Amino acid sequence: MNQEIFDWLLLLGRWLHITVGITWIGTSIFFMWLDRTFEFNANSKSPGHIGDLWMVHGGGFYHVEKLQIGPTKVPEHLHWFKWESYWTWMSGVFLIVMIFYTGNGTFLLDSSVSNISFWQAICVSIFSIAGSWFFYDFLWEREFVKTKAIFGHIITLLWLSAMSYLLCRTLSGRAAYMHMGSMLGTWMTANVFLRIIPRLAKGIEAARRGESVNKEWAINAKNRSTHNTYLTLPVIFIMISNHFPNTYGNKFNWLILLFISAAGACIREYFVVRLKDPRRSRSFLIAGLSIIIAVIILTRENDLAKEELKPQAAVISDSVKFNSGVKGIVKFEGELPTREKLMLPLVCAKDHQTKVYANDVLVTKGKLKNVLIRITKGLENKVFGGVPIEPVVLDQKFCQYEPRIVGVRVGQKVEFRNSDPVFHNVKSLSKNNAEFNVAMPNLNDRHIQVFDKAEILLQTKCSVHPWMSAWIAVVDHPYFNVSNEQGEFSIESLPPGNYTLEAWHEVFGTQTKDVLVRENEILSIEFSFKK
Repeated sequence: MNQEIFDWLLLLGRWLHITVGITWIGTSIFFMWLDRTFEFNANSKSPGHIGDLWMVHGGGFYHVEKLQIGPTKVPEHLHWFKWESYWTWMSGVFLIVMIFYTGNGTFLLDSSVSNISFWQAICVSIFSIAGSWFFYDFLWEREFVKTKAIFGHIITLLWLSAMSYLLCRTLSGRAAYMHMGSMLGTWMTANVFLRIIPRLAKGIEAARRGESVNKEWAINAKNRSTHNTYLTLPVIFIMISNHFPNTYGNKFNWLILLFISAAGACIREYFVVRLKDPRRSRSFLIAGLSIIIAVIILTRENDLAKEELKPQAAVISDSVKFNSGVKGIVKFEGELPTREKLMLPLVCAKDHQTKVYANDVLVTKGKLKNVLIRITKGLENKVFGGVPIEPVVLDQKFCQYEPRIVGVRVGQKVEFRNSDPVFHNVKSLSKNNAEFNVAMPNLNDRHIQVFDKAEILLQTKCSVHPWMSAWIAVVDHPYFNVSNEQGEFSIESLPPGNYTLEAWHEVFGTQTKDVLVRENEILSIEFSFKK
């Protein structure tokens, strides 16, 4: 499909989804407000009277009365509130399919999260949406849950916790959040389609025939409707979290999702019961706000990650120059592995004349690019000063990192750039250095990071576009290099001695060579990788 048409379909699909979603959720909130606001009117002559209220809007008064099904004659014209729900679900499924199930899982998969295949991810996704409904519905149809709802709530929370963990540990963070939202949305719509509407319809048909109405039908329909209203705020949070990778891109994303969803349910409880039970409502409001504040505090960036730490004092001065070193070339032999085809957003794809593939394996005329070459043995107990002042640049360009791998000194600045007019973020996956997750929402945004500890290798990701990945080798000496498009590398001014030289590639692994560097000699080395 033409990328421009595809993007227009996504835009229109989102427009529809948001519009009908607002209508549905707004209706749910409005009817819950009505139910808790009705007051019994002793003067009412209506059979089955439950309560009524007066409202003002649009230059007039509205008088709304709630009547019980059964004693009340069924109105000739009856409006059903259901299509808002159905269209929200259908448009949501359309978006899930278009975004995550096309392009062989470009947005669905993230190699830094798991190594499952596209079709395995599809199975997990479908199970989370469809399979979870059967579990939820089976649970809430059991008699022990109907009599002791607390058991149902506990088991449901355990299920949500398990699903949040499963999705966030198998799919990309963004896909995990959207599938959790789809799961909850499916529960809500299936409640309407399979439980609320059919049971109300049974009661109405019984009333039309003059038969007694089974009160269990109305109670069950009301309970499912109440479930739906407590899921509204979590679903809205998931919808807007799409623009905030500090949530789904966080290493504790599954916990953030659970806690914020719990906070949303607590806040919803405040609005549901605040008129009839003010003390209970205040307790839930405080609990909800406390959870949100706790999440904000616990997910703050470590301030050490932002400090520009000074390098250690030099034991060996970098100003001493030697006429010895190593140079060489990295070759690739055999058949190239199949590269992942990327389905880029139009803003990134339009500058490419051909199909776009992942840049993890780049081979030109048998020469392999992006191989880290460094000295791993022979420099023990030596500390090097003279950290370069100029930063190493990692650019987010055409929705990929350029370059794919860089080497930096401990204490040297790394400048992250966004050269795309699209929302990116920079998330680090590190063990030795403090992790960070920084939003880069605008064209030409910059972020400076300094790493104070050696780390081979530190990975950076864009959580918004999970295929975007780069590697940073934080090295505590100056003797390293990365092979260029011709496979060439060089390490200059290396003191004479015995060394172990390592070549690392993210797909093909590691090779080492022991070398003897003599004074006034540039040693030629060749590495060869193959599939």
